[in-house]
Amino acid sequence: MKTMMKLTVFFLLFALLAWPTHIAQAKGSDEGPFFGESVSISNGETFEGDLVVFGGSVTIEENGVVQGSVIVIGGSLFSDGEVRGDVVVIGGAVRLSENAHITGNLSTIGAPVSRAEGARVDGSILDNPQRPSLLAPETSAPAISGPGAILSGVFGLFGEVFNLFLQSVGFGLLAALLVLFLPQQTRRVGEAIPAQPAWAGAMGLGSLLLFITALVALALFSVLIVTLPLTLPLMLGIAVIFASATVLGWVGLGTEIGLRLETAFKTTFPLPLSAGLGTFLLNLVSSGFGLIPVLGWIVPALLTLIALGAVFLTRFGTRPLGVKTQQPPLESVHVEMTN
Repeated sequence: MKTMMKLTVFFLLFALLAWPTHIAQAKGSDEGPFFGESVSISNGETFEGDLVVFGGSVTIEENGVVQGSVIVIGGSLFSDGEVRGDVVVIGGAVRLSENAHITGNLSTIGAPVSRAEGARVDGSILDNPQRPSLLAPETSAPAISGPGAILSGVFGLFGEVFNLFLQSVGFGLLAALLVLFLPQQTRRVGEAIPAQPAWAGAMGLGSLLLFITALVALALFSVLIVTLPLTLPLMLGIAVIFASATVLGWVGLGTEIGLRLETAFKTTFPLPLSAGLGTFLLNLVSSGFGLIPVLGWIVPALLTLIALGAVFLTRFGTRPLGVKTQQPPLESVHVEMTN
């Protein structure tokens, strides 16, 4: 874990040091695209080519010209100059001053448009355009009944069950492979689940809420404060850690189920086989509950939260649940009085 943290910090620092240099070089050669930086076209300046900006804003002053299209994602466009092409803005705002001129189309998604008197758009203005439907218009066809409909329903249900079976087999194989490399960690996670299921579920729910809050905060940070080069690696890292914890918890719970099946049938299997069999049955049964309409998601969700909480309670299986640091016993000290 310490080595992984050091490598993560190293790559983040390297990205922070290397990324601004790359942006400055791109800005000097009018290439782009630009990430996490605002771009300004000064009075009388001409930008050659298409201008693409992620997580930043674009400002075009009076008599400034862009010889191409302008695409802004996660930022705003403030123009008092000329864009000789199309303009696309997603997740920001568009403000066209009186001297602004767009020779092509203006398309926005989640970006309000403010046009001053005198601003010109030669093409069309598409506000939150929707993809045209490729489906044929609905017709009132008569309902199909009879043996054909019955067979269609039977084969549809069989297909769902078969897909569920294959998915469970895949999870079982993954569990067997994971236990080969992390036998102690999976055992500790599995043992923590029946020991404290309520506490594990609460910990899992708290971890899920913390994960969602962190992603939303980093996403808002990227849009409002323009720090995409920093927040994007952090978001990916948090997502990888959360997904790894979920898989480890699910396999740990499956391993515990497999070992209890050994006890029930008074037999012994290798640990990877027990983990694979238990995870297969766990996924099969929980996903089967998921096929129940409306309330079927409750059982898989509760099991996932409990398994996830057990991972964090045991610190990814690195220590058993409830182990405290033991103090060495105090040795009695004999003091001899000497004359």
